[in-house]
Amino acid sequence: MLFLVTLLLCVNFFIAGQCYVHAKRKGYPVKLFLALGLVPYFNLLVWVYLLFLPALEKHQFSSKTTL
Repeated sequence: MLFLVTLLLCVNFFIAGQCYVHAKRKGYPVKLFLALGLVPYFNLLVWVYLLFLPALEKHQFSSKTTL
């Protein structure tokens, strides 16, 4: 039982770390997505959400060129 709890905690922290990395890479608020990534059962949804969100830098760059 201790092994299962330890494994679940490790997976939870791994997913939270991935949320942090993807949010930082794409330009989204890091603290917000890290906090959402630490919530069990919700973190996998946040991680998948971050994978499909576009990068903010590209969107801001393209909107500046159209002005």
